[in-house]
Formats: sequence, C-alpha cells, structure tokens
Amino acid sequence: MSTQRTTVLVGVDGSASSGRAIGWAADEAALSGKTLRILHVVETPALDIPGHTTDGIAEALVESGDQILRDGRALALQRRSELRVETMLVHDRSVAAGLRRYADEAGEVVVGHRGRGGFASLLLGSTGLRLAGHFPGPVVVVRGPVDGTPGEVVVGMDLVEDPAPALDHAFAVASARDARLRVLYAWPPSPLAIETRVEWPIAADMFRSRMAESLAPWRERYPGVKIVEDVVIGHPVEKLALASQSADLVVVGSRGRSIPLGSVSHGVIHHARCPVAVVRPYD
Repeated sequence: MSTQRTTVLVGVDGSASSGRAIGWAADEAALSGKTLRILHVVETPALDIPGHTTDGIAEALVESGDQILRDGRALALQRRSELRVETMLVHDRSVAAGLRRYADEAGEVVVGHRGRGGFASLLLGSTGLRLAGHFPGPVVVVRGPVDGTPGEVVVGMDLVEDPAPALDHAFAVASARDARLRVLYAWPPSPLAIETRVEWPIAADMFRSRMAESLAPWRERYPGVKIVEDVVIGHPVEKLALASQSADLVVVGSRGRSIPLGSVSHGVIHHARCPVAVVRPYD
C-alpha cells in the first residue's frame, strides 16, 4: 500500500530564510489541500558536550524552539488563513535527520537556502544540500522572493535519465498555480561535436523531437497547462539559472537512487534566483 502523503513539511529555525520557506510551503499546502507541518529540530549534540555542564541549555533550546514554531504558525496563517497547520518540536542529531523522520508523510519537504549559520554553514554544506536528492520526492530549497504571483515554472528536461519524476512535479505545480511551464533542455556541445562540426539546427531539431515525444503523456494529462518548449545551447546550470530570474520555481531531477545529487542539481541550488525543487524518484 502506498504512503499517503498528506502534508507539506517545512523545516524552520527562526531565520529570515526559513520565514520565506514558510511562505512557499503555506502556498503549496493551500493549493494542494494538504496540512502544513512546521518542524523545528533541537540538535542533540548541543546537549552532549563532554566535560561541560549543559544545565539550562536544553530548557533554553526548547523555549526558543517553541517560540520559533509559534511565530512560524502565525506567519503561515497570516498568509493562508484557511490552512490546517501542525507544529512539531523534535530532538535529533541534525536538522536533516529530524526532517527525514517525517519526510515519507510529506508531498514535499521545504527548507530555506540558508539558516542561522550564515555563509560559513553554506560553504560546509547547507541543510538543503544535505536533503536534496537524498529524500524521495520533491525537496524545495527556497531562494529569492516568494510573492505568490502566478508566473512561470521552469523544469530542466533530461533526455538521458528518466524525466518522469521532475515532469510530474513541474506539471502539478504549474497546474495548481495556473502558471506557464517552460520545459528547458540545454545542450553543452562536447569537444568532439565541435570538432566534427555538428550543425546546431539539425541537433536542435532532433532534441525538440525527442522532447515533444517525451512530453506527450503530460500534455494529455494536463491539457490546461500552457507549455513553452525551449532547446538552447549552453551549460544546463547557466541556462536554468538565467531562466530562474523570471520564474516562480525551477524543477530539476536528482541523478536517481545511486547518485543522489548530480552536478546540475547542485549548481542550480547555488545559482538560481527563485525556489528550486530537486525531485528524486519515490522508492
């Protein structure tokens, strides 16, 4: 029996970035009819420091976490008053581990791109990078403004790996938001292709044909979604980052179960100017 994914799960830490993540998650929960679950993790290593007393630290962390959750709930209901909202305070070894415990119940997992650790923690690997591609289903790393205005969803098309997980999510989001969907395939020519003078118009026609064939089932399933098919020459990260400047969301696939996060997904998370959904196939 398949898991009923009845929630949108958002991890919060009280930072401005997690506030934007709440805004995104609230919209997603409202549009999909799911419950918004706001989760804050008290990291247990902070309570286990050899040779030092931690008297009062646990209580302070719990009190701070409770306040973060109250503020997060208020922010979500201010944005979407009709929402069903749950809040959870969890003790675990890391934020990623705490979120992982509830990810199977979520239609998507949402985090801000940078928490209280700031730039140093981003260099070491943000929570978003530890989650994206490792959880089944969509993990949304929220970057940039979240204004809720319907516009454009961009999905990076993969003509080698199975594109279904990314396309499933991109079409569903575009349909729910009444947004245009831009399906983008970027081709970085290999040195061999350049050396043998492969003609770009001929290659582009081939890619468009393969894209149209791949998209046919989703066109039938989502007849109301306006689709723009975009085949360009260049590096996928560069072209997706450029498209993100006027997009509500960029959707990319992970590399699958054996290679959780590919270089394109990793690069887009760092360089996009809007939220990024990395979609791994469900197990």
